[in-house]
Amino acid sequence: MKKIALVIDNSGSLTKEEMEKIKITKMLPISFIVNGEEYYEGENMSYEEFYKYLQDKKTDVSTSQPSIENIKDEWRNILKEYDEIVYIILSSGLSEACNTAINASHLDEFEGKVFVVNNQRVAYMNKMAIFEARYMIDHGKTGKEIKEYLEKTRSECGVYIAVDTLRYLKKGGRVTPAAAAIGTLLNIKPILQIHGGKLDAYAKVMSMKQARAKMIHATRKEIEEKFPEEMKEGKVYIGMAHSFADLNAKEVKDFEAEVKQAFSDLPFFTNDPLPLFIVCHTGPGALAVGYCVDRMGSIKEIN
Repeated sequence: MKKIALVIDNSGSLTKEEMEKIKITKMLPISFIVNGEEYYEGENMSYEEFYKYLQDKKTDVSTSQPSIENIKDEWRNILKEYDEIVYIILSSGLSEACNTAINASHLDEFEGKVFVVNNQRVAYMNKMAIFEARYMIDHGKTGKEIKEYLEKTRSECGVYIAVDTLRYLKKGGRVTPAAAAIGTLLNIKPILQIHGGKLDAYAKVMSMKQARAKMIHATRKEIEEKFPEEMKEGKVYIGMAHSFADLNAKEVKDFEAEVKQAFSDLPFFTNDPLPLFIVCHTGPGALAVGYCVDRMGSIKEIN
C-alpha cells in the first residue's frame, strides 16, 4: 500500500487538535498582509490583533497568493518520505492559487505523485473533504482515487453567508462604492452564497435577524430538494462559520441554537471561525450556515 501524505492549507479551519486527530502531514497556510508585512493565522498574529487591524480604517489589510516555488519545495521534501501527496486547498473559484498548483502538479517531477484536489470548497465544507480524504487514505485508496472522488462529489454542499457590513466587499471590488454607500445608508445586509466554488449574491435583507432566518430557510429548502434520500439516511451534515473575534460572542451562540433547532433532524458537524484571509473580504460580524453530504460515513468514524 502506498504511503500517502495529506497536505492542506488553512481554508478548512481545522484546529490543531483536529489536525493531529486526522494526521495532517503538512499545513501550508495562506497568508495575509497588514501594512505591507506578511502574517500567518495562528503563527505570528492572534485573532484579537487581526480584528483590531481589520477595523482600523488607517490600516491596510489584504490577502496574498502563496508562492508556488515555496509549495513545490515543500512537495519535494514531503516526497522524500511519501509516495504520493493529496493536496486539498481553497476553491479555484475563490483563488488562482488552486489552478497554479494544479499546473505545477503536472510537471514531470510531480506527475502521478502530487494530486491537487479542486473540490471548490472553503471553511467547514473543505474540512469535511479533508476528513473524507483521511478516511480514504486509511482505507487504502490512492491519491488519484481520492482526487477523483472529492471532485466528483464537490457539488454536494452549499453555504450561505450574511455579511454585517459592505465596507470590505467594496474594498475587494465585489460591490461598487455607490452601491456600498446606499447599502450602508439603508443598513442593508447582503447574503452571499457559495455553490460550485464561487461567491455570488443571493439576497438582501434589512437586518441580521432577517438574514439568519433566510439562510436557514434557504439551506433547508436546498437540502430537501437536492438530497431528500441522503437527508433521511443521516448523511447530510450541517455546518456553520463566523467572523467574530470573540468566539463566544452571543450572536454566534444564538445563531448556533437557531440552526440546531431548525435542523434537529440532521447531524451537526462544526461551528468554526472563518479563516482570516476570508475575513479580509467578509469583514467582522459575518455568519454562515450550510451543509455537506458525507456518503462514506467518514465524519461518524473519525469523530
